[in-house]
Amino acid sequence: MAKQGATFNAFAAQGSVYRISALVMFTWALFHFVFSPSSSASISNEEAQAKARVALQHKIETADVGPDGFKIIARDYFEDFYGAQECKISSTRLYNPMTKPDGSLVRPYCDSKAKLLEALSGGGRVGFNAPYHPRSCEYRWFDPEEICMILDRFDAVIFIGESSMTSHLYGAFNSLLRKNLAWGALKNWELNEQQRQRCRCDSQYTNPQCGGSQTGSGDHFIADSAEILDAKEEGTRVGAPYVCNRVFHGIVNVNSEPVSQSTLEEIDEILTTYHKTAKPVPIIIQQGMSLGFNWDRTTKVIDAISKQIELHEPNPVHRPVLWLGPTAAGHLKPPGAIIEQGNPALHHFTIELAKRAQDRGFDALSLFNLTLQADSFDGTMYSGDVSLTTAMMVVNWLSRVESL
Repeated sequence: MAKQGATFNAFAAQGSVYRISALVMFTWALFHFVFSPSSSASISNEEAQAKARVALQHKIETADVGPDGFKIIARDYFEDFYGAQECKISSTRLYNPMTKPDGSLVRPYCDSKAKLLEALSGGGRVGFNAPYHPRSCEYRWFDPEEICMILDRFDAVIFIGESSMTSHLYGAFNSLLRKNLAWGALKNWELNEQQRQRCRCDSQYTNPQCGGSQTGSGDHFIADSAEILDAKEEGTRVGAPYVCNRVFHGIVNVNSEPVSQSTLEEIDEILTTYHKTAKPVPIIIQQGMSLGFNWDRTTKVIDAISKQIELHEPNPVHRPVLWLGPTAAGHLKPPGAIIEQGNPALHHFTIELAKRAQDRGFDALSLFNLTLQADSFDGTMYSGDVSLTTAMMVVNWLSRVESL
């Protein structure tokens, strides 16, 4: 109390007398204690920043160099995925953006959907099977939880294509959401132990008895998200449970021209069941291989699908479409197929069909450059690396689609 009185006397000596209650003094002291940065806190924060800079510099200096010649600074998004170690795959093998000596990106992220698709279509690899680099700007690699947030912007997402190529893409899409690289593309609950061992890792894409068949025989690929949710006790089965279950997504197989009435009805049923709000329903279309990459027949399939979708949803804003071009031909392509399905023919098909898709208001993504320097196990189909990368490219497109 003597100390407090001395304080008041000092104020009075200056010609001002203040009646300050003990409660106000306590509140003032508490406010400054909580909200004013103390010198020790500032020092601690500066020390933490300095340590972070040193740690980053050490990481850069000691980082391994990838097959593309660039240091691997990006984090491994697959580090907690089931089967990552067993399958010997990390996301840095697929995604390794170029960085400066200080760890920042050499090129910025693509700032628009148009630039993103142009960069992804026109990129390349610095060496065979090296990570794929888009042209002029970078794309992102998303966590499964971030993918879920992207999907939440839509009523549903529909993949439409052939039972071979598009099933690989959709299978990889499910692997990302299930955080499962061992058999995340497959209905693992219907596989016996022998099949689980046979169909693990890349074999889920390359083994015809699992899901790698061009004809679709022995196909254990997941058809839609409802199959996963309907599988009893999915969370207790071998492998990780499903991470995202709020938005429907599925694949509709189209393997003929003209498109069958049952296929068109399947598309309509999905839209009728799940397109209940003003949210868009993005549609990914990939077609051509089952039709011998014939330009006109493929266009007829696209138009038949578009017409069916427009009957249900006339507003193009609510039904954005991404056209996916074909993959390049590998060196194991059978000699008899080189003329119609060799790289010169596929390149012409890629350019022409992308133009026709864009004339119809679709976005277009070419996969030709992505697969030109990648291993193909039969000259046509590719391993999980390509499918996972393609799936992430589709997710990047979804992240740029306008939504209410």
